[in-house]
Amino acid sequence: MKKRVGEFVRRAVTAVAAERGFAAADLPEIVIEQPREKSFGDFASNIAMQLAGRWKTNPRAIGEALRLELEKEPDLARVTVDGPGFINMTLDVGCWHRRLVEIAEAGDDFARLDYGRGRKVLVEFVSANPTGPLHIGHGRGAAVGDVLARLLTRAGYEVDREYYVNDAGNQMRILGRSLRWRYLELLGHRSGPLPEGYYQGEYLVKLAQEVRSAHGDGLVPADLTEDDDQGLDFFTPYAAEAILNGIRNDLELFGVGFEYWTSEKEFFTSGRVDAVLDELREKGVLYEQDGALWFASSRFGDEKDRVVVRANGVKTYFASDIAYHRDKFERGYDLLIDVWGADHHGYVPRLRAAIEALGCDPERFAVILVQLVSLSRGGTPVAMSTRSGEFITLEEVVREVGRDAARYFFLTRRSDSHLEFDLELAKAQNNDNPVYYAQYAHARICSILRKAREEEFDVHGTELRAGCGSCLTMPEELELIKKLDDFTALLESAARNLEPHRLTYYLDDLATRFHSYYNRHRVVTDDRETSRDRLLLVTCIRQVINICLGLLGVSSPERM
Repeated sequence: MKKRVGEFVRRAVTAVAAERGFAAADLPEIVIEQPREKSFGDFASNIAMQLAGRWKTNPRAIGEALRLELEKEPDLARVTVDGPGFINMTLDVGCWHRRLVEIAEAGDDFARLDYGRGRKVLVEFVSANPTGPLHIGHGRGAAVGDVLARLLTRAGYEVDREYYVNDAGNQMRILGRSLRWRYLELLGHRSGPLPEGYYQGEYLVKLAQEVRSAHGDGLVPADLTEDDDQGLDFFTPYAAEAILNGIRNDLELFGVGFEYWTSEKEFFTSGRVDAVLDELREKGVLYEQDGALWFASSRFGDEKDRVVVRANGVKTYFASDIAYHRDKFERGYDLLIDVWGADHHGYVPRLRAAIEALGCDPERFAVILVQLVSLSRGGTPVAMSTRSGEFITLEEVVREVGRDAARYFFLTRRSDSHLEFDLELAKAQNNDNPVYYAQYAHARICSILRKAREEEFDVHGTELRAGCGSCLTMPEELELIKKLDDFTALLESAARNLEPHRLTYYLDDLATRFHSYYNRHRVVTDDRETSRDRLLLVTCIRQVINICLGLLGVSSPERM
């Protein structure tokens, strides 16, 4: 309805401009908002104050002129000019009833937008090093990235998901040595604590057992030193592949998939890292100092310059990240979105600097930072890791609370805010659990519709729309219709601002309003016309809840 009201205002402004001799093409963008105070009406605009400076006229006078034009619109029941020139508008009740019918007729296509039509987006998220299982911090990033991709698709974008596998560098050599050490430990050739810096955790013991079972006891000699690279050409890729397969399985359990799995190592072996460094060298933004090769990122807004090749000749992770993002742009994406842990906030300006230095538009690059997650059980903190390197994995959390609860809970706060994940609350079958509360609203409406069918209402046909909702006159009924209408604007705003958490905020509010309405009013009553219109209303509520849960990757149960 906001766009429709915007058209009303535009017609009024165009008419008043013509009367005063101003060109219609010189009009500012018309902003329509919802007043904080319901008494002011359904929508408001400050267009009169925007025009005051251009037209050299008192904004209140402009507002009065616009009011006279707006009162010609049959869908506006009341128009007032308040304060210095705010125009407040109240829609005719019948307009809201017709909107409800439109929502019903749109079905599952309601709030399917064309905001992003014709634009391609790549969302890169999770991208955890293949050195251990995913933990719940990765889970939050997975939920944010996946739901954002679903949201952008709904908004009309062509969206791809990508996992960047950090399978290069010293971390992989350490992984290979860690597995080799565990293997030799099984053979009785190692004992005591692992060397400093090695990867801890039971998962490597299990991998070592698999290696021994499949390949026997003679892969490496017992007396080799830890500095010896013998056998790493086996142990490193074996560990990386096994762990990455585990990550794939965990993400599948969590309901997350990717169109692309891209290897960092391939950027080195294919020469693409060398190529992008040559390109930057030609652009005059690389220089040598203290035996290292530096990128002059401070010229592009970073706080200091960054090393891309160390004095020992080893290229940095930053160098491969530059090549990787160059590759993303070359693939033709209009927008690149990276979902990173909050500890990477300092990495954003240097990568934006590299993108600008390459001649790409840094405004087409966005980063969502995801804050830490703490676990609790009934309000009592849960230790997430131990000295032995064991930690609570994403798989453990999903298997305990279920995919639906895990995904929903990760989106209950802004991604840049700390999140406390209460395992007992996530499992609770009561109204304190937000995912249960939302799913129960859907199931409750499905129960109402089953009862309506028993009363011979054609709940999937035209009967519900026949009365156009004209019996829905109570304030809470109209507020529910307005809340449903808000969903389109909510999706567009969430897509524009990359804020997937707004889906849970909206759903919490809609479910609360519905449950409150249901607890006070029967839907199927002795009055068939009233029942018909209330069934239309709850059908539309179920429809929007189903769409919203689908965007969250959460199921919509019909019975609970």
